Amino acid sequence: MTYTKQTYNIKAPKPYLFIGSKIRGALGYALKEEVCINPSFVCKDCFAQKECIFYDMYEKQNSTHNYRLDFKLYSKKYKFSLLLFGKLQNQKESIKKAMENSLKEYKSFELKEKQKKLKEKEKFSSIIKLEFLTPLRIKKQNRFALHQDEIGLNDILFSIHRRNLELQNKPFQRVQFNQDIKIVSKNLKYQELTRKSNKQNTKMNMGGLMGEIILSGVDKQTYDLLKLGEIIGVGKSTVFGLGIIKVEDIG
Repeated sequence: MTYTKQTYNIKAPKPYLFIGSKIRGALGYALKEEVCINPSFVCKDCFAQKECIFYDMYEKQNSTHNYRLDFKLYSKKYKFSLLLFGKLQNQKESIKKAMENSLKEYKSFELKEKQKKLKEKEKFSSIIKLEFLTPLRIKKQNRFALHQDEIGLNDILFSIHRRNLELQNKPFQRVQFNQDIKIVSKNLKYQELTRKSNKQNTKMNMGGLMGEIILSGVDKQTYDLLKLGEIIGVGKSTVFGLGIIKVEDIG
């Protein structure tokens, strides 16, 4: 998988714990100003929907968006990355310009852009620590998991597998995961987060599970899929920066 990573380091104090909603919202306003060609400025029934990157990133329903935000929840630095996947990388200059316009209120910031490729590791550890750095939101039985006992390794792997296929516009394919992997320890707690939705004029829950899981007996298929999850994210609302994971070899 090839993807583009734009990293913005702002010379200002981090405004609050969860910056995903602010960043995505500010980018949305600036991006629409940048690319909209409809005199009415209304997305519904717009003649340019199919070619519009704003519509693709913000208004398109029932689809997996080809980008996500990445940042550290408890960091004191105002620093974040925007990861672009698939054809959205062709629009990186327009997105970059819009993001820079959205950050005009700050005196200065640094931007680094890299095109990267995920490479499979020939050597890997069978014992790993899987960290959830921002809330993980995965639905179980039509509701989001609130307790660590409600979510297993298969749920995480399935979420990554499905998201990977959707990003590549491939039909869903079932896959069997190794059932012999052992969970040595699991320490996940619910982290409550909310965001204000100006569109719906309400506060929305963004909470999910955070913490870590220690796994042993990890096979290559599982390891590679979890490493992919580091890039594309896991679960719901990755465009806001949720579902960020880290895989650490400890064996």
